[in-house]
Amino acid sequence: MSSGIRVQKGLEGVYVTESAISFIDLERGALYYSGYDVRELVERSRYEEIVFLLLNRRLPTAKEYDAHVRELVSNMRLGGDHLDVIRSFVSKMDPLSILATLMVIEGSGKQGGDPSDTSSAVRAVSRMGAFFSTIVRLKLGGDYIPPRSDLGFVENMLYMIRGEPPTSEEAAILDDLLILHAEHGIPASTFACLVAASTLSDLFSSVAAGILALKGPLHGGASEASYKQALEIGDPARVPEWVEEALRSKRKIMGFGHRVYKTYDPRALIVKEIIRRLEDRLSQEGKMLLRVTQALEEYGEKKLANRGIYPNVDLWTPIVYRALGLPEDTFTPLFAVSRTAGWAAHILEYWTDNKLIRPLHLYTGDKLKQYVPIELRSGS
Repeated sequence: MSSGIRVQKGLEGVYVTESAISFIDLERGALYYSGYDVRELVERSRYEEIVFLLLNRRLPTAKEYDAHVRELVSNMRLGGDHLDVIRSFVSKMDPLSILATLMVIEGSGKQGGDPSDTSSAVRAVSRMGAFFSTIVRLKLGGDYIPPRSDLGFVENMLYMIRGEPPTSEEAAILDDLLILHAEHGIPASTFACLVAASTLSDLFSSVAAGILALKGPLHGGASEASYKQALEIGDPARVPEWVEEALRSKRKIMGFGHRVYKTYDPRALIVKEIIRRLEDRLSQEGKMLLRVTQALEEYGEKKLANRGIYPNVDLWTPIVYRALGLPEDTFTPLFAVSRTAGWAAHILEYWTDNKLIRPLHLYTGDKLKQYVPIELRSGS
């Protein structure tokens, strides 16, 4: 442009803040939470501990962990006002929008800007888990089930959906998924949280901004879109034809490519390991999804790897979500539950040195137009 100003669409490659919360190692294809490899955290830790780690940049002691889990579970108990909102909207509104509405209500009358407010951050995680489980429970025809004090946060999420405690394997699978999706730098949803938080909006409303940024298929909605794509293909034998047609028509192939990763998404490798643990228990639909996804990955890599486009985590997660009995429109809301820990951590971190986020735009329209009274304007 003649002005010499370069516009970086999508802020690609632009650093907008400093953070000690997570690190994506592009050379090794690895993800770290406050210095810990996410693979090790999935193998050895629990989601409740990850919430503490992200909010405090360190792992808890045994005493701190027990108190932290009690705080998470105690905040999962919902009141009549929450239930009235869920019952009013569960058949009229998508679950993600209900979650955003509930978080805005949660933040009503509160103020933001306090970087030490970890109690609100923990409460946000707890509420999101309870809201999600209750929405799913009501969608499936049940009614509210309060949490049990003898169960942890993750076990209570499944208990509040089903009315019975989950098996240790089911709880471990959900736990692994929540850890994997808890944090990932500054994607669109986290940036939306920071934009809202930079105005000193309250933490819950700032989280609601992140929830709404998840709705599109280019971010949080990618897993739902990947699921629909696999159903559309339906048969692994159709994969080559389907991929070739998608490439000819320049249709996006869901589950491939990532703005940051230019190698295989390390989270996808972990989800594939989870699926191997589940494989013998998959339903007919689950087995079909697995076969189609395996064929799609194999053929897609042949066509796309030379362009630096590799499978991402959203290619595989629908298989696990469905194995847990979750309806299609709750995939993205579950992602939101998991990511609330990362969102809250970034909000508190940003408030330690808050600056209103107010970028510029490069004007490209006409200048110095003269106003013409309406009665003198000719039709076009």
